Amino acid sequence: MVLQELLAPAGSYDVLVVAINAGADAVYIAGHRYGARAFAQNFTSEELEKAVQYAHLNGAAVHVTVNTLFNSSEILEVLKYAQFLYRIGVDALIVQDLGLVYLLNRFIPNMEIHSSTQMTLRDYNSIKWAKNQGMNRVILPREMSVEEISQIRDKLKTDNIDLDLEVFGHGSLCYCISGDCYISSFINGRSANRGACSQPCRSDYKLKYNNHSVANGCLISTHDLAVYKDLKSISDAGVYSVKIEGRLKSDDYVATVVHTYRTLLDELDDTNPETLKLLQRDLDLTFNRYYTNGYILDDEPPEVMGRESSFHQGLYLGDIISINGERVDIKFVDPNHPILISGDGIGFKHNNHIRGIYLDKIVEQNDKHILIETTRDIRVGSKVYISYSKALHDKQKQYKKEEIKPHIPLSLSIKRNKKNKMLINASFKIENNLINFEYMSKKAFEKSINRPLTTEAIENQMRKTGNTPFIVDNILFEDFPTDVFMSMSRLNKIRRSVLDIASDILLGYYLPEEEESEDIRVKIKDYTHELKSKQVPAKSKDYIGFNIYVDNFNLLKLVAKHSFQRVYFDPSYLFTNSTDYFNKIEGILRNAAGICFDKELVWVLSAFTSDEDLEKANTIVNNLSRENIHISIMGDSPSLPLIFNTNVYGAHNLNVWNNYTVKTLNNTGFKGLTISSELNKKEIKDLIENSQEEDIQLELIVYGNQEIMVTKDDFSELINEKDYHIEAGEYMVLQDKKRNKAKFKIFLDYNKQSHFYNDDCLSLIDEIQEIKDMGIDNITLDCRFTTPKFVSRIISLYEQKLGNPEEEIDYFDSIVNMSNSTINKGNYVNGRENEKRRKK
Repeated sequence: MVLQELLAPAGSYDVLVVAINAGADAVYIAGHRYGARAFAQNFTSEELEKAVQYAHLNGAAVHVTVNTLFNSSEILEVLKYAQFLYRIGVDALIVQDLGLVYLLNRFIPNMEIHSSTQMTLRDYNSIKWAKNQGMNRVILPREMSVEEISQIRDKLKTDNIDLDLEVFGHGSLCYCISGDCYISSFINGRSANRGACSQPCRSDYKLKYNNHSVANGCLISTHDLAVYKDLKSISDAGVYSVKIEGRLKSDDYVATVVHTYRTLLDELDDTNPETLKLLQRDLDLTFNRYYTNGYILDDEPPEVMGRESSFHQGLYLGDIISINGERVDIKFVDPNHPILISGDGIGFKHNNHIRGIYLDKIVEQNDKHILIETTRDIRVGSKVYISYSKALHDKQKQYKKEEIKPHIPLSLSIKRNKKNKMLINASFKIENNLINFEYMSKKAFEKSINRPLTTEAIENQMRKTGNTPFIVDNILFEDFPTDVFMSMSRLNKIRRSVLDIASDILLGYYLPEEEESEDIRVKIKDYTHELKSKQVPAKSKDYIGFNIYVDNFNLLKLVAKHSFQRVYFDPSYLFTNSTDYFNKIEGILRNAAGICFDKELVWVLSAFTSDEDLEKANTIVNNLSRENIHISIMGDSPSLPLIFNTNVYGAHNLNVWNNYTVKTLNNTGFKGLTISSELNKKEIKDLIENSQEEDIQLELIVYGNQEIMVTKDDFSELINEKDYHIEAGEYMVLQDKKRNKAKFKIFLDYNKQSHFYNDDCLSLIDEIQEIKDMGIDNITLDCRFTTPKFVSRIISLYEQKLGNPEEEIDYFDSIVNMSNSTINKGNYVNGRENEKRRKK
């Protein structure tokens, strides 16, 4: 079996105990900082140490999430935290930030690194790149299918690359591709990339097309993922670890889900249908937004989406058929319904609102109906759901007690030595490594008077290993005498001493040598002091590059008349299918290069590009190169310079937050990088200042409607229901029903992926001189999806500002007055101002 690990979440120490006791092979947790669930209870330093010990004594591993992004001024503090985690024996770190990966490899090379799913490593070259960057495991995007994963595994085998693959198998789904989302950052000041997501995907929205209403509701809320019915396919695809989502979930939830998947994994090749039925009922009774097989098991977007509701309704029982005073009669729709008991939580749904109660008095119940008493104000016809099962809750209590389960075979060889003491040679294995140690009793044997000590009595005492990791499976006696005596209490002390030594060795196995740990600490400390002593402020650039994004030929012809250095041409939205796109894109690029003959033309690849599309794109670039037409590339995959023999630029969603990420991508071969739109001006300044030694161009988008999400959802079932036909280049509008200002334009690319653009428009025109003084190499206008007339006016204003920086004209207000969008300064001034707030 390839699938070897069941990985469970734990938001607190108590939940970690439950997860391990219920059968998890590994748990993933976070400290109080740097995890992608900032509002979970999380672990103190002391709890982290305790958690690692409890896990290791029970044969489980601990992965710590350090999977947020870090700015240049804080990342060395994160490295110090990672050193602490390494010192206490954490098995692996889950990391999103490429800069942190660089520092871990440099200073803590023996720390195992797992790439977070937010790295969005989808194509094979990116996965190979991850291995070359020192990563031991890739957590794949949730949008990849088992077929795609299988192809990745086959290529890894062919290239003899040892790399574990992990997937999410159960729990909440991020709506956007790989969780790489910026909505929360822009509308609520809380970045998902900092663990502070405000979950805007669970809000109510209205969708419009050409000013016509398409739909209302929880339009970007997904069902919960559940792959328990087909773990075999996931294993056969080459997946090593299946992960349960839920570091914000309760201990009941974790216990139920872990137990379900543990049982099914243990019966992977021969699952009993009745067992599956019972386990499925348990999952139905725990928190869920109803289940989808997910993209991994080939569900389509309409099957993944849960647009009817974004919360846990529970299992549907039936309807209220009559109310007589406080007595409520509920008719069951399924004779195999759960038997309700006092303490169960049920909800009554009327007009899409749910009112809940805990059952107190059940008057009557059979397979057809239940009669209860309640004073709740409810209506006949309301649908009834069970949302909390007291019986299931009680069943999960068995996992809450801290206990060490014996699981490691321990062999003992016992004899009397020349000092007349008991000498025990013990041996066991850790990860196939044989461990040996000797123990000699403190007290000597006594001469037997009446009852000599027998080997049977010794063996009986030595096999009592409860609440330790060990099972004594073999005891060998060497020439043991028949005329000696030792009390049972001393034998028990000997046994406890042997087991304590074995446990200490087991725990110590996962710890680095003290000398190594101290050497790491000193090197990090010295490096930090060295950086502070040689920090040099960045110099203002005499010349600053001026670039622009466009998406059609009309805009190309316009910008060709201006002094742009690079033109980022994004043709992703010119076609409604992949076949037409790749049949015509070579000719389009040839014509575009002719229009912009005196500028660098950069082909902007769509997000989440597949291996197949990257191969086609590379062929096209090479074909044009043979015609002496040189096309550069922009995209969001870290492997692009390894694929294309041309200039490659990194898109904004590569998440460039710090100078070590710049260094990593520079070493990979990128020509230039777009700084993350989530950074504020101080963070941008620090990044530029600390990246001066890197031979790479940094640029900042200073105008445009910013792309804040890409998703596989294409709203097809909603559009088709209205019989609308969205043409290439057209868009839908999604608006938050409670926050009318939160509005997004949605454009479909040739792969039917939806790209969300913020309706609010960024403009940093009044900050241009300040940005130049930071030492930035390039500034960029994003003018996609805009009319040539409007773009011409925007270009003119920015050119005036660049040419006359001292001229006292309020350019920002000029743009406000001519725009239909709300104009703001994005995250530049008060970026992510609410992300540090915690729920009370």
